[in-house]
Amino acid sequence: MKKKILPLALAAATGLVASTAQAVFVNPEGHGQVLLYPYYTVEGGNETYVNLVNTTDETKAVKVRILEAMNSQEVLDFNLYLSPQDHWSAVIYADPNGEGAVIKTADTSCTVPNLLAATDTSTAGPAVPFRNITYKTDGEDFRGLDRTREGYIEVIEMGVLTDADDEAAVKHSSAGVPADCGVVASNWNGGKWNADETADVSLPTGGLYGYGVLINPSEGTDATYDAVALANFVDGVFDGLAAPIHAAPGSVLPALTQATPVAQLVNASGTAVQEVVPVAGGQDIDAVSAVLMANSIMNDFVLEPILNASTDWVVTFPTKKVYVNNGTTTATPPFTNVWDAAEAEACESIAITYYDREERGTEADPLDFSPQEPGQGIALCHEANVISFNGGDALSASDRIATNLNVQHNNGWMEVNFVTATAGERELAMEDSTTAAPVTLEGLPVVGFAVQKYVNTGAGSNAAALANYAGTVTHKVKR
Repeated sequence: MKKKILPLALAAATGLVASTAQAVFVNPEGHGQVLLYPYYTVEGGNETYVNLVNTTDETKAVKVRILEAMNSQEVLDFNLYLSPQDHWSAVIYADPNGEGAVIKTADTSCTVPNLLAATDTSTAGPAVPFRNITYKTDGEDFRGLDRTREGYIEVIEMGVLTDADDEAAVKHSSAGVPADCGVVASNWNGGKWNADETADVSLPTGGLYGYGVLINPSEGTDATYDAVALANFVDGVFDGLAAPIHAAPGSVLPALTQATPVAQLVNASGTAVQEVVPVAGGQDIDAVSAVLMANSIMNDFVLEPILNASTDWVVTFPTKKVYVNNGTTTATPPFTNVWDAAEAEACESIAITYYDREERGTEADPLDFSPQEPGQGIALCHEANVISFNGGDALSASDRIATNLNVQHNNGWMEVNFVTATAGERELAMEDSTTAAPVTLEGLPVVGFAVQKYVNTGAGSNAAALANYAGTVTHKVKR
C-alpha cells in the first residue's frame, strides 16, 4: 500500500515534532551537516557568491564540491577547515582567459590545496579555474569548459578536528589569519591523514548554514537564496558503525551516497513521525532522496510588461546522477532514463498546469516547451535545469540546460507534476525502520527556487531613472 509521507521539514515548521530528531532530514531551521546550493551561474554577466558559516564551537573539516549542471560531474573540489564561528565566502565568475568559470576568495580560512585561500585579509587569493576532466568522454559537443559555467554546489561536513595542534593551526589570530594552514596541508602531504584519513577526527555534528547570491554587476541586481540544509546526515544513534567521512582533497568522497540510511518523515496528516530505511537492494542515498521527494513543485511567475518583468525557475535534482549513471541501460527508480553521454541528457517527463491570478488555469501545450526529447513531451533533461517563460531571460541560462515555456498569462502561478500515470514509475521504495512495512514515496527528489527580475524605467521622481530589481522565491512542494 502506498503511503503519502511528508519530510520532517514540514513537521518541524508546524511544531509537530521535537527538534531532537536523529535521522537525516531537511532542517527548516537552515543548518546541518550537508548544504545543497541549487544553482551557480556565470552566464549573461552573472557572478555567484557562495557563503558558508560554522555556527559551532568546533573546528570543522568540510568538503566543498562544485558540480556542473548537465550530469553533476565534478568541476572542482577542495577541503575547507573552519575554525569555531568561522565564515567563509568566495565568488564564482567567468574566466577572463578562457571559456569556463573560476573561483576566487578573499577569505583566509585554510583550504587544501591551500592555493585558493587568501594569505591576508587585504589581498584575495588567485583565481582557480574549473576543470572538464570528469566528462571528457561525453559527446564531442559537450566536453568543453563552457559546461562549467552553470551548476550547483554540495558542502559536506566530514568531521570535527580533535587534535589540539590541528585546532590551533586552523584558528584565526586577531589579525584574521589562521595560525598555520601548512599544518593541515602537511597532514595530507605524507602526514597522519595519508595513513588514516580519520585520525584525530570525530563524527560530523552539523551547525553549518549557507546561502548563495546571484549578482549581475552590469544590471545592478542580486538574487539571494538559502542553501538547503540536511541535518543528521551521518548519525551515530541509528548507525553504530558510523564514522567520520574525512577524505582527501580531490577524492570523490565524501558523497551523498554515504548518508546514514535512515530518513525521518512525518505522515500526511501531520500526526506521526516515522523513520524509514531503504529496502533490500536499495542504496544509502535513498535516505537523502526520501527527504527531498516531491509529487510536484509550485511557484509564481511574473511577466508584467509594464515592469519588463521576467521569471526563471531553477529545478535541481541533487541525487539524480547516482540513479542514472549506474552503468546499465535502465535507470534506478525513482528516475526513469539513464544518462546518454552522446546526447548529454537523461530526460524526465513532467506535466505542467498554470493559472493566472484570477484562478483561470490551463495545461501547458507540449508543443510550446523546448527543447524536447522525442517521445518525452514536456521534459527536464539535466540535473540542474532552468525554466524560462515566454522567452524571458532572468538568469540568462545557456541552451545546455534552459527550456522555455510559453504561457497565456502575464502573471500567475504554476505547478510542475513529477508523478506519472505509469504504475511503478517515479517511486522510491522504502520501509519502516521498526516494522519493515513497505513505504512508497512518489515523485522526484528536487530543490530549487524562482528568480524574478523587474526593470523600472521611471523610478521615483526621475522619469529617466533606470532601476533593476531581482529576488528569489523558494519552490513550494506537494508530497
